[in-house]
Amino acid sequence: MPCRCGAAACRRADPTRRRPSASRAPSSPLVTRGLDQGWSAVLLPVHAREELGGSVELGLLNAAFGVCALTGALVYGAVGSRFRRWPVFTIAFLVVGLPRFVVAAFTDTFTPLAVIMAVEGLACGVLNPIMATVTYETVPEELRSRVLSATTASVQLATPLGGLAAGFLVDAVGPPSTLLMVGGAYLFATLCPVIFPVWRRMDSPGSPHGRAAGSLSRGSGAKRV
Repeated sequence: MPCRCGAAACRRADPTRRRPSASRAPSSPLVTRGLDQGWSAVLLPVHAREELGGSVELGLLNAAFGVCALTGALVYGAVGSRFRRWPVFTIAFLVVGLPRFVVAAFTDTFTPLAVIMAVEGLACGVLNPIMATVTYETVPEELRSRVLSATTASVQLATPLGGLAAGFLVDAVGPPSTLLMVGGAYLFATLCPVIFPVWRRMDSPGSPHGRAAGSLSRGSGAKRV
């Protein structure tokens, strides 16, 4: 049945139109997946072979990152609802980006890189729960399968390109310069939640903090009446 109340009224009445669409957010997580592939498939193995000693060090670094990522996800699952999403996501996103590339470019020892990768693992464990939660809150149920399929396909497309680009850069300019170039690109990507206002809508009316803020505002309005 066609709506007779007017388009503007329909938009105000439709709660899904007030939710921030995941597709409106900048595509920085897609970019960072490609950069991560360049790190894990090319840059870190080359750095471990040429500077750290070999495969044992590479395995230890990956293990430290993986264990800390699992720990970060478990901790965020337990206490994450107490904090606003946007500040937590922004800080964690910045932590997982540039630092490891800088440390690997300027040091040739195992311990500093192991420490920074452990810290980044903790931060990385926070990102996926937030992104998954925001996606399920903001994408209407009837569109969810298409949005998730398109996102997965985009990630699968970008991931091998990151490894390919990192391999060409290592051959062209060497590992240290490549680390700094990829780290700089990662920094620009992780600044997106700071630069683009749409990311602040993670704390939308659908989130726990958004619902709490809405309840407080409704309560104060009732008192004034």
